Amino acid sequence: MMSLSPRLRRLWKDLQEQLWFKPAWWGLLATVVALMAAFANRLIPEDLVPDIEQQTLQSLLTIIASSMLSVSTFSLSILVQAFSSAAGSASPRALRVVMADDNAQTAIAAFIAAFIYAVIALMALGVGYYGPIGRFMLLVFTVLVMVNVIIMLIRWIRTLSRLGRMGYTISRVEDAAHTALQKYWRQPALGGQLMPADTPVTGHPVQAKTTGHVQHVDMAALDGLAESLNARVQLWVRPGAFVHRGQTLLTLDGAKPDAEQADHLRAAVEIGADRSFDQDPRFGLIVLSEIGQRALSPAVNDPGTAINVAGAITRVLIDTWPSPADTDAPAPEALSTRVFVLPIDEADFVRDAFAPLQRDAGGIMEAQLRFIKLLNNIADTTGGALAKQARHTAWQGWLHARDQLTLEHDRQMLEAAARDVAGSAAA
Repeated sequence: MMSLSPRLRRLWKDLQEQLWFKPAWWGLLATVVALMAAFANRLIPEDLVPDIEQQTLQSLLTIIASSMLSVSTFSLSILVQAFSSAAGSASPRALRVVMADDNAQTAIAAFIAAFIYAVIALMALGVGYYGPIGRFMLLVFTVLVMVNVIIMLIRWIRTLSRLGRMGYTISRVEDAAHTALQKYWRQPALGGQLMPADTPVTGHPVQAKTTGHVQHVDMAALDGLAESLNARVQLWVRPGAFVHRGQTLLTLDGAKPDAEQADHLRAAVEIGADRSFDQDPRFGLIVLSEIGQRALSPAVNDPGTAINVAGAITRVLIDTWPSPADTDAPAPEALSTRVFVLPIDEADFVRDAFAPLQRDAGGIMEAQLRFIKLLNNIADTTGGALAKQARHTAWQGWLHARDQLTLEHDRQMLEAAARDVAGSAAA
């Protein structure tokens, strides 16, 4: 049986990232609040509260309804412009993390909910739904709604000061990349067991029925199915991989699964049109690199932004690298001892991020020199495949730039900096 709780958590997370979701349930809550005021007639004696005239409430609610409709429309238009700016000036792949901004979603939800509350309350007031106590409670609720709207307006002004700016987009993607890479270092096998990269493909294959990117792997579901079949699962694709229909996703070393069991195994490997940040540590680094590449294009010609992006990539690689204290700590308990996963070539973290930037920077001396210095920081701070690839990539940067630099002094300076980092990797 498929594990429901991880899927429900993933569905909940995906819904939270959708722009419509929070306004939808806030609007439902506003409707409930507007109607529940009438129930106060059964709980509070009439002589304990002042009698609020219906006309007073109607005037107040009419002002809220008309103003919140205008504010909501204006705010949504600003959001659309900010999203277009993020997709056009940074990278379309960055749009998802920008849309998931909680402050923006909360502000839009508050404005729309206030509008819905006022409209529902006006209709209920017009048909005589509220008694004297109900009108008093409606006034209390209305005051609370106005206070909430004022607070959200102030927060919205703060959000507008950064929403859509390049620096904010870079920071959002950096946070997503940092989270994904940190998860990877904690569980390189996604909670399963790593198998050697040269492991031969054996067992009963389960093939993909659709074409697209692997977005998520439900390890708990795979482990449960492997246990029920008394078999081992070998996973041949990781999140981020592009698979085609008929490609082997996993093999089962044990009893051959029937059609229903094969469908359950296949469903544990979610495939979609786009890559996802969650379990794919390379994707965030690639999106950051794309932002830098666009900044280096002749149409934009903004080396400063590319340098900022390289700094963000460096922070992600260094800050997520396990410290000696993390190395001495006990490793997180694996979710499965029956699911085996192919390892990632960790050199790709550096290669995918810096190689496109170096290629597009060409003969821009300040950018190439900065990239080499940042790669030196990575080589000195990390280890293993990351440090080795950082040294190699520093030398590759010099090779990209040497034929495009016009001044001999610049060539000598860049070559010396590259040799200092590359060491034996220089060729």
